[in-house]
Amino acid sequence: MDAEELPATPTPDRHGLSAAGRAAAMISREIAFADPDPLTLTEYDERLYRYSTTLLHQPHRDLLGPIIGDWRRVQAALGRRLTPAVHRELTRVAGYLSFYLGFLATDTGDDTSARRFATLTAQCADHLDDRLLTGTAHSLDALIAYAQGRLGHAAVAAARAAATRQPYLDGWAAALQVTIAAAAGDEPSLDDALLRLHERPDVRALRNPGWPPFDDSREAVVVADAMTRLRVPGARSAAARAVALTAPATLDRGWALGALAATLVTEDPAAAGGVLDEIVAILDLRPSRLLSARVHEILLLIGTPHDASPARAT
Repeated sequence: MDAEELPATPTPDRHGLSAAGRAAAMISREIAFADPDPLTLTEYDERLYRYSTTLLHQPHRDLLGPIIGDWRRVQAALGRRLTPAVHRELTRVAGYLSFYLGFLATDTGDDTSARRFATLTAQCADHLDDRLLTGTAHSLDALIAYAQGRLGHAAVAAARAAATRQPYLDGWAAALQVTIAAAAGDEPSLDDALLRLHERPDVRALRNPGWPPFDDSREAVVVADAMTRLRVPGARSAAARAVALTAPATLDRGWALGALAATLVTEDPAAAGGVLDEIVAILDLRPSRLLSARVHEILLLIGTPHDASPARAT
């Protein structure tokens, strides 16, 4: 039913009291009608989950438009006079949408936007005291720092993500720690992170926003990449297993192929180049700054003389 303005009591307006009373009535109605309907909130929740399941598979161009549109609508709603419960829910939605945009900005090379979205994600998490969103914000901070080559900062941020002890996030936090330690050549930290990755809780059936559920194929890719970087015996077998576990034409398959190519560099550079061609075909469908950087690293290895120094023993 539409709001109805009742006639005011004809009294003198002492010190602007009547004017303030009219303003109070307007504010009251703003609060009453500001909340989005429950169906809209449910649909936002559905879309958060859909974005998490497609984040690593769909091209950036297919994801950015819908996510930015939702992010703008939620930010506009947060500027209204919402009830506390709805404000909290929309802040949660805004936090995860900011995370998705921060991830996509990182993977497209827009570091300035990535840093801004990461800061906003962390602010939303602070307002809610939500462990999953807090850990997700730290993991995004770690990913951005890793992409920029700031491995020390990346390691600290990944440790903060792991410290939240949120079961759904444990796999991703440990995977980041493995990748960062391998890139830095920090073998003691790598061993600890590999143990945490292996002992992660099984949360594949859980439905949460943010990162997609961490599964065995993702673990195989992370382990193969780390073994390859440190030239651990058995790296080629680990890479082949990762290739077998990943789906064709996905970024995970690209990373698994990258690990395999790196093990072929010294023995068969032509075969390594052929594997890199497969990765480039994946990147044509699903561009990724991080995977492209890995391809460039392997290309440099192919063109660089190699020493015969022993590989890591364990």
